[in-house]
Amino acid sequence: MNGTIDIDIAIDNAATDYPALAQLLAGYYHQDWHQEHGTPDAALHAFADDASPETVVAASGDIDRLIDEGFDDDGLTRMLVDGFDCNYVPAAHGLTSVGWLSHIREVLATSVAD
Repeated sequence: MNGTIDIDIAIDNAATDYPALAQLLAGYYHQDWHQEHGTPDAALHAFADDASPETVVAASGDIDRLIDEGFDDDGLTRMLVDGFDCNYVPAAHGLTSVGWLSHIREVLATSVAD
C-alpha cells in the first residue's frame, strides 16, 4: 500500500480513519510536547490520564489497524508527521515508527488494565 496515491490518501484521511490515535498524536505530541511533558512517555501517560478509558482503548485499536495496513517504516513515518501532525521523531531515540507505535499500544493496554 505504499504507492504515492495510496499514502497520500491515507495521510489525508488519517484523522477521520484513526480519530483516537489522532487525538493522542496531535494533542499530546504537538510542537511544544517536549516543553509540556518532558519525555515521550510522560506525554503518553498524560493522554491515558486525561482521556476516557474508551478513547484509550480506541487509540490502541487505531494503532492495530494502522500497523495492519502494511505500510513500511517510511510510510508510517509520513503518516505520523503529515497525517497526524505528530512532532515526536521515534528515530531520534533509536526507534522505528512501528516500534514506537507498538510501545504506545503496550503502555495504553497497561493503563486501561490498572
